[in-house]
Amino acid sequence: MTEKEAKKELYSYLHSKKIEERKLEQIEETKTKLENITTVLDGLPKRNSRK
Repeated sequence: MTEKEAKKELYSYLHSKKIEERKLEQIEETKTKLENITTVLDGLPKRNSRK
């Protein structure tokens, strides 16, 4: 492997790593939003089903 090929492979790896980190951040943000929504929905008053 030449030095040029090694550099290209390294840059490709680093780029992929950054994309992976962004995706993990997006997953964490989505998870936090879903937990907040669940908390809000759990706090709603329950409807009385007895008639």
